[in-house]
Amino acid sequence: MTKLFFLFLFFPAIIFCQNSAYVGVGIISSFANTTILDQEYSSENLSDIGLYYGNKLVFNDYLETIIEVSYLNNRVVLAQEENNRFELHQNIGFALKPGVYLKKHSIHLNIGIFGVYLFDKDEKLGGQLDRFDESYFYGLDYSYNLNQKISANVAYLFSEFESVSNWTQHTLKDFSILQLSILYRLY
Repeated sequence: MTKLFFLFLFFPAIIFCQNSAYVGVGIISSFANTTILDQEYSSENLSDIGLYYGNKLVFNDYLETIIEVSYLNNRVVLAQEENNRFELHQNIGFALKPGVYLKKHSIHLNIGIFGVYLFDKDEKLGGQLDRFDESYFYGLDYSYNLNQKISANVAYLFSEFESVSNWTQHTLKDFSILQLSILYRLY
């Protein structure tokens, strides 16, 4: 029943927005916060890759919504204790991005869900525990159209997401992502 609801909800949007599909590639910086008891720790990966595919649904001269799917290669080492490593590795995202645009500028609210891939690894013995879970996120993005086909985009996303490591003492509390990307309009 839920699948049928989403089909009826998004089918009209997909039909109308196929005229402005785009693909993109970008650099992402990932930041994560973990805790041990009452102590907080921060981890980061300042340079990795993001891939994007989306469609725009234009309502009028100022309002639009974007439906976007993304792949983000976070690779943030959250904790390293002895031979054990806890890592936020990748995200696959689905976002709805309602926003406003004026000439070459647009700003959007990002609301969506990530499929989050984390793992605990025993680097000495080679054992690894993989986890795939969902995480809701929100954020903002700004886009500037360089020409008819290419636009530059900057976005910030935040997700409260708790995950307990099995082999370290760390617990992931939240993570955020800063994206700089170039988007190419297919048609």
